[in-house]
Amino acid sequence: MNTLSQLLFIVFLIFISKSFAQEQQEILIVGDMHQLPGIVKRAYRPTVKKILKYKPELIMAEYSKTGDTAAMGEWNSKFKEAYLKKKASYTYNNEKIKQLQTTPNKNLDSIAFRQLQAYYLSIGDQGNHRMYGYFARHGVTKKFKPYGNQNPDLTFQLMRQLELKSVYGVDSHAGYQGYWPAWQRALKSGTKEGKKAFKKAMRKDSWGNIFAGLSWSLGRYMNKPKTLESYYRINSLRYKGFSGEDYDLQIKKWDDRNVNMAKNILDVLANNDVKRSVLIVGAGHAKAVSEELKRLSPNLKVIMYNDLKNHIK
Repeated sequence: MNTLSQLLFIVFLIFISKSFAQEQQEILIVGDMHQLPGIVKRAYRPTVKKILKYKPELIMAEYSKTGDTAAMGEWNSKFKEAYLKKKASYTYNNEKIKQLQTTPNKNLDSIAFRQLQAYYLSIGDQGNHRMYGYFARHGVTKKFKPYGNQNPDLTFQLMRQLELKSVYGVDSHAGYQGYWPAWQRALKSGTKEGKKAFKKAMRKDSWGNIFAGLSWSLGRYMNKPKTLESYYRINSLRYKGFSGEDYDLQIKKWDDRNVNMAKNILDVLANNDVKRSVLIVGAGHAKAVSEELKRLSPNLKVIMYNDLKNHIK
């Protein structure tokens, strides 16, 4: 084999290896209920244990992207205000921050966590700002006080036990303003049959969450295809008996948000050399985001939580 042929063969091998690595990139999608009823506030613990067996290298969650004020939107307006205020007045030692970012969390104290929290607020990183505030209050031991909320009880526990340093926000409220008022108006103007179907779905899911939580099977229940479909329909009022301008508006805004989330997820994966990642997201998003990821990136392996047992070695 001459020199040129050898060179071409090497280039070909490099191309194939990169393509193969891309094909192997995976994302586990975990649908959750943002806040659990108090009676089952410990119910996220089995979900944490199951995800740990997957050994993810990166965690993404339903936080706005760093510094993206448009993505912060109306529902994160308080954080947005605090971020802009901090950004205008805060100065930090770059070397000190890099040191803290590369030091294992188990070797940091509450003062160091507060320093990281302040830094992440100054750059508009909502997820890490909240996580390091939590670590400053509770430390990074395995013991924790359950809140019944997916952030401290699921996301932050995974970050603790996996000893990961950064959680990645992938949510987007850009153009989302007006969704909730339009959704409420559409609900009020629906037919009697439409409202009945909606209330039935809400009642079923509320009791389903409680029973699943009491039986330590919340993660499995929340991520059943039927449950994910139900939350998807609830969040966009996809029932017979709803129509009109407000109905169309809230559906568009909901669908656009899921598309933007999928694009943000792909950006994170493109900028991080990891094989296994996890997305923790409201159950109403899980179906739409998974479908959008498959459409935008056919080479990405999308794994739903209830199929996880087939992917744990």
